Amino acid sequence: MSFNIEKMHKLPPGDRFLDCNEIWYFFNRWVIRVLYPLPVTANQITFLSLVMGLLAAGFYVSDFHNAMIWAAIFFYGKIFLDNVDGNLARVRGEVSRVGRFLDSFTDFVVTVAVYGAITYRLVQETHDPLLWAVGFFALLSALLHCTYFVFYLVNYTSMVGTYEMNRVREDIVDEDRESAPDGELFWQRVHGWLYGWQDKAIEKFDTKSRELAKVEKEPGEQKAWYQDKLFLTYISPLCLCTNNMIVVVFSLFDALELALYAVLILGNAYLLGIQIWKIGRHRLMMLA
Repeated sequence: MSFNIEKMHKLPPGDRFLDCNEIWYFFNRWVIRVLYPLPVTANQITFLSLVMGLLAAGFYVSDFHNAMIWAAIFFYGKIFLDNVDGNLARVRGEVSRVGRFLDSFTDFVVTVAVYGAITYRLVQETHDPLLWAVGFFALLSALLHCTYFVFYLVNYTSMVGTYEMNRVREDIVDEDRESAPDGELFWQRVHGWLYGWQDKAIEKFDTKSRELAKVEKEPGEQKAWYQDKLFLTYISPLCLCTNNMIVVVFSLFDALELALYAVLILGNAYLLGIQIWKIGRHRLMMLA
């Protein structure tokens, strides 16, 4: 199979939008070139990203010298590899539903571990039990921010018909039971346990937003609502990658409490502001 770096993208050039997350791993195309001929699989890269994330969590609760710097380094390693695995699979033509579910499982486990470790460290240092609540709601916010971005991204890719590994709803249907391998069904069930409640919450949020925006069921209005590349650009900072980079940057300055408040307060304010803008913008478009 000939090497074609363009295959690493989920979307063809005409359907792409400006994704700010690419700032954090802009040099991964060179890494993909190095890994392409090597006997390293995308799933092995995913497993390595899991290890990097768990090591970061370990440093967050340790008294190791320069623990915050090491935690930031390993957490960034997880962020970077989290992008490399999918890109490598696409370049090689080896994308799979199992790989998609493994990637999401790794994201969930590492996010819970890192936010839990940060919260534990802050409570131990400050003796303020209220930080348990701050940490919990920051974790919840980080997960929902990511699901929010993925919901609109998958709706977009589904409508333009360019990427079919992700579904808007990952419920197991009859077709899955009849044709999916047992391993895939297992990981799909795990995905449902971890993310099903988030998907349903964001779907209800979107339904209410469409009602407020007076989006009709006609294909043209649905297309205008979900195929809005400017909106996708604006919400791309809510992806888990950028949320995690916030934690990395604040870790370097040993300001973990500020990291939690940034995700919890600024992140949610930004999400609500963007959604209100989207609703108002769509209503104006329909009136024009």
